[in-house]
Order: sequence, then C-alpha cells, then structure tokens
Amino acid sequence: MQLSSLLATVLVVSQPFVAQTVFAQAAPPPPAADVEMTYYDRHKIDVSNLRDFYDGLLIADMMIHADAMFDAETKWKLTLYEMILLGSHHHQARSTYQLSLMGVPMDEIRAIWSPDYVAAIADERIQAAFEFVDVAAINPAQVTADTHAALRMHFIDRQIAELVELVAINAAMATHDLLLPIPTDQATLDWASANLAAVGWEPGLNQSSSPEEQRAALFVGEALETAHNEIIADWEPGNLAAIDPVFATDWINHITGYGVSPMTFDGDKDGVEEPFDFYPEEYLRWENPDWDAENLPPAEMPAFDVAAYDYPYYQPSVVPETQYPLSDRNRFDTEWTRQSSLGTVKIDEYFSSTDRALDLPTKWEIFFVNQLASGCGHCQVHGAYGIYDAIEDDYPHDRIPPDVLPGVIERIQALFDFEHSDLFTDAEKAAFRIARDAGPLPPRTTAAHIEELRRYYSDREIQEILSLLVTGSWLSTAMQSQLTVTDRLSMAWALRYLTPVGWQPGVHIGLPHEQRRFHMTEVTDFAIAQMNSGEIIDGASEWLGVDVPLAVDADGDGVEDGFDGFPNDPTRWADTDRDGIEDSLDDDIDGDGIANREEVSLGIFPYKADSDGDGVDDPTEIEAGTDPVDPRNF
Repeated sequence: MQLSSLLATVLVVSQPFVAQTVFAQAAPPPPAADVEMTYYDRHKIDVSNLRDFYDGLLIADMMIHADAMFDAETKWKLTLYEMILLGSHHHQARSTYQLSLMGVPMDEIRAIWSPDYVAAIADERIQAAFEFVDVAAINPAQVTADTHAALRMHFIDRQIAELVELVAINAAMATHDLLLPIPTDQATLDWASANLAAVGWEPGLNQSSSPEEQRAALFVGEALETAHNEIIADWEPGNLAAIDPVFATDWINHITGYGVSPMTFDGDKDGVEEPFDFYPEEYLRWENPDWDAENLPPAEMPAFDVAAYDYPYYQPSVVPETQYPLSDRNRFDTEWTRQSSLGTVKIDEYFSSTDRALDLPTKWEIFFVNQLASGCGHCQVHGAYGIYDAIEDDYPHDRIPPDVLPGVIERIQALFDFEHSDLFTDAEKAAFRIARDAGPLPPRTTAAHIEELRRYYSDREIQEILSLLVTGSWLSTAMQSQLTVTDRLSMAWALRYLTPVGWQPGVHIGLPHEQRRFHMTEVTDFAIAQMNSGEIIDGASEWLGVDVPLAVDADGDGVEDGFDGFPNDPTRWADTDRDGIEDSLDDDIDGDGIANREEVSLGIFPYKADSDGDGVDDPTEIEAGTDPVDPRNF
C-alpha cells in the first residue's frame, strides 16, 4: 500500500512503499500432504522449554507493547494487523483479546481485518505507521531510503526505532507460532471462535492434538501488567553495572502449563542446562544414548520430499533507485530501545554466546542459511563471518591455519546451495532445510520439517534450532528495516570471501558515522576485555558508536528522559525542539526556523533540524545551495 500524503500538504515522496529490490525466486508452495500433516508432542520441542531464551522473548514482547512514544493501544492494533498479514492465528487471537481487555469495541477490532482499513485511517501519522508494517512485516528487504524519508516526515528517529522494534519482535513471535503452531489454550480458542467468526478466524493448526501439549493461558491483561511491573521494579536503568531484571513470577509455566524446570544451572559448563543434561558432571557429554532412538518419527512417516522444497533461495541484492538518499540510519537502530533490549539481548546471547546442545559453528551455519533465504544482507555478512569466527576460536591465537582455511571458506560458500553439495551430512541438511524455509515471511515450513528434524536430533537440539530461527526472524526484520550499515571487519571479510560466489552487499555499506562498530561476537569480546580491566560497558553505545541515553524515566510514561520534552509530566512527552510547546501545537517542530509545512514542501524533515545528519542544519544548507537530505552533499 502506498503513502497517499505526508502532512496534509503536497506529496514529496514518490511511492515510498513500493518494492524496488531484487529478490530470490519465489519459493514453491509446500506439498499439500505436508500442509495437512498433523503436529504432535509440541510441548516437548517448543522453545518455551529453554527458560533463559523464552524469558527473554517474553520480556521483549512485554516491554515493546507498553505505553511509550506509541501508546499501548496503537501498538496492539499494529500487532494485530501484522499478525493478520503473517497468518499467525494464535497471535491474532491474543492481540484481539488484549485489545478487548483494553476496552476497544469488537467492531473496531474486527475492522482491522478489512482490506480498506489502513486507507481509512484518519490520522496520517498512524496511517504511516500501518503502511510501514505493510512493507516491513512481509518482506523487510523492500524497505528503502524513501521508506525512511516517509517515516521521518511524521516521527523523530527514536520513535521510528520503537516502530521498527515492534515490527521485528512481532515477527519473532509470529515465527515461533508458524514454525511450530502454538496449541492455544481452550478458553482462548472458544472466545476467538465466538468473537472472530465474522472475519473468518479459525483455530487451524493451533488446535491441540493432545491435552499434554495444549497451553494453559495467554500472556495478556492482568498477567501482562503484573509481569511488566515486576521487571520495572527490579530494573536500575541508570546503573549499567546492575544485574538485569528478572521475573518474580514463573510466567513460562503460567502460560504453557508444561512444567518447565525453574533451574537453568549448568554445572559442567558444557552449555546444556541440567534439566536436559544426562551427564551433568561431564563436560561436553550430555545426551542419553537412547534419546535419538526414542525420538524417531513413526515408521510409516514418509521421507521428506527434498525436491518439492528445493529452490534458488539466494539472489544478490541491488541498491534501488530512490528519490531520497540514505542517511543517518544508526539514529533509529533498535539499540535505542533499551526497554525491549532487556529481552532481545537475552535471545541474541542465547544463540550466539556459547556452545550448547549445538556447537557455535553449527548454529552460525544454520543462521547463515536462514538469512540467505530472508534477504537480509547485513545478517548474511554476520552469519558467514560468525561461522569463520567460531571456527577461528578453536585454534591457538584465534588463527585458522593456512592449510585449513581453504576448506573452511569452501564450506561457507557451499551453503549458498547446500542441497547440491556433498560437504554436508543428512542431519545438517535437515537443519538447513527448515532454516531456508523459515527465512521468508511468512515461513513456508510444515510438520514435515519437524519430522525430518526428529530423524536426526533430540528434543533439546530441536528446541535450540527453533529458538535460533525465531531469533533470526527478529534480527532480519530489524536489520533490513533499518538498512543497517555493517561493521567494517565483517563487511571486509564478506567482500573478500563471499563476492567470488555472487554475494553483493546491497545497501549495507554506508558512511562511517552510520556504521556499527562490531560483529555481534566481537562486541562480546570487547565487553569482556573492558570488564576485565574494571570498566563498565554500555553495549548499546559501544555498538552504535554514539551515546545512547540511559532509560531513566522520571515520570514513568515509558519515554526516557533523554527524549522526553516533559520529563516530569507523565501525560505528554513530544517536544522535539524543547521549546515548551508540544509538537502537535508547534508550527516549527524541530526549531530550525523553517515552518513545518514549508519543510514538507521542500522535501525536508520537520522532525529533524539536520535532515541528513551531516552536521550542517537545514537552513544553512538551503542558504548555501547544498542538499539538506543528502549527507554526501554539504
């Protein structure tokens, strides 16, 4: 859907939400028999069994939906809209029920299913947010500089960061449901069936196949509010040395009813928590020899139809032709949203910080295949370099021997077409297949993928594979929506070793001040080094290379004091230029001396006194005859 207007004046951005990037060939639909295949024993392999990971996912979801620069009701409407686009029936029911608990009339909620809903939104700022979801939810690689320009006509960069994070976390939540459909609790199924029949909602695969796998409750309403209060009460946002907050209540078992162990202790330090470790005192030995045999699918289960799912899932990205140049992308990176980062950092670290049931090189290989299919060039760089870095760590002085390096590079390059390579085992290919087919949104995975994993992996290993793909969905959606400028080390490595097989960087090369400083593994190494020397590390600021304000919020309105124009008034926050006039009443929102409507007519951003972030404000550039929206022209 295209943006019809910007600020009720003239159209200055031409078709900002139209796809302009080249993508891989469309994936063929799964075989009908696989689509109809029944899921079973989902409670044994669901990622909710991984307490550290799933607590992080719940914290991220809960914090991003709280009142902040976007109010909670608007966020839940955006979430419902995204879940409709992605086809997540569980989260459609959850979002609808949450909105009903907030007092939104059912007719108003059901209207979100209408194909004309976004076009009918009267508030052009809210309409712009929904139109962003139209692009970023289904294929975030369609986001361009013109998309960013359209958003900047309506929002400050910090608010755009919040919108990007909301869409990305929702993508992760939906991927969790679509990879392994959540067996929704019966009360919610009954409520949704009664209240959403008019829009054609059905439980579908979210109907449980046994009492054991059916969940106990939704994470909504009073539970959501209580959980949020627990985290806020335990959080010291002004103290970077403080321990991260944790839930006081066992929300995982409240939601699932699965009896997940409260313990995450790993005594032998092999990366596998004791509830899953058959040998809790033996390093690097954890799996019961009988588990694999017990986990095999029924003998009558047909073999995975390899040919039906095989397709060229990677195609080089191109830099699209746009009206606006890219600028200042790091200013709405999700690292600015410190509240939700309490959770997203946990899920990221669970995947990338250490060997677990799967070793780090294997996890990075699965992630890389997933991102080749997702279209996220930045994530592709980080995935490939992550494989290299994890292997490098196994050698003295972190240096792969010269005689070993060619084989490492050959294996990484073969992942562009793993199905036709003899470098990978059947078990590895089973993991790569679900990673490939979980890459596009919505995923094209089926129960057949799960049965294929069961032939080669234990329940604990499958949980880890699925958690990795959920994390990958969050990362690919966020990084593509931001058009993240990749760190120099990772990009240089990719240009050397990936371009020979056709990889291209696309939009992920930018100006130095936009560039992230580290690969995600390197920032951990840097943090450890800093802490060993007695320094306190601020991961967000170090990663972005700019000072990210702490999340201190004096009035408790969800907006950090560093961005709050009224830090002692919980009823308002928006005063971009800090002149004491709310943005909604201010004829010059950014205080640069150019009226809002004139800025729009000139094609510059009314919420940004220096539209392109080049250090020269808009009035100076206009007077000098340089381009105020091009950071390379000043």
